[in-house]
Amino acid sequence: MRRSHTTSPEVQSETPHATLRRLNIRVPRKPNSRTIVGGLLVSTAALAAFLAVSGAGSPPQQSVVISRRALAAGERLDSSTLATTSVDARTAELLRSFLSVDALAGAVALAPIGEGELVQRSAVLTEGPTEPTRQFSFPVDRDRALNGDLRPGERVDVLATYGSGSDATTTVLARDANVIRVTDAKSGSLGSSGKLIVTLALTSADQLLDAVHAAQVASITVVRSTLAGETVGTRSAVTGPLARVTAGR
Repeated sequence: MRRSHTTSPEVQSETPHATLRRLNIRVPRKPNSRTIVGGLLVSTAALAAFLAVSGAGSPPQQSVVISRRALAAGERLDSSTLATTSVDARTAELLRSFLSVDALAGAVALAPIGEGELVQRSAVLTEGPTEPTRQFSFPVDRDRALNGDLRPGERVDVLATYGSGSDATTTVLARDANVIRVTDAKSGSLGSSGKLIVTLALTSADQLLDAVHAAQVASITVVRSTLAGETVGTRSAVTGPLARVTAGR
């Protein structure tokens, strides 16, 4: 036999509000418009403070030079081919980049540079002369070129010695010529051959002709003139005793 369950009249008569009071449950009130506005103001102030602190802690910026367009090797650089962009100062220092377009005025690209690419020091010739020049490369024994202690941008005198012994003649091919590049000459798979390949900028077509001839038949000596100042020699050639006798001098 099933037992029937009945609800007491006391429970049946209990209202929903009375039940909430008995269970001690509080119904949250909806926020009014004043509360919402106040919350937004507080959030905005917090965001502004965060941005101010973040900006104060950001690294300082530095301008670096980039190309406006693709550049080919041999092109001269100026404000029409270059622009600047900003990076943090630490990155600019690590890249050893150029900081202004003016620093590259008149420089020449030694290798192709892509559009928007950072202009690196290895890709440009900045120490070259501004006047038109002819560039010439020639081999020279390392011990006749300051043992290779030459850098791009230095100035050198170039001398050629024809013949040997007492009948030799030495003449000046170029004075104060600009060094563009110095590299080791390779000898197959054995590495360095003991010679250097020196690239110079020569301002005179006659100098170029003499230098090309000397590179084929003479022994060339390269002398640093970077620190020579304004000193000027009184002679451009010297002849050995036997050569002077042969020439009737």
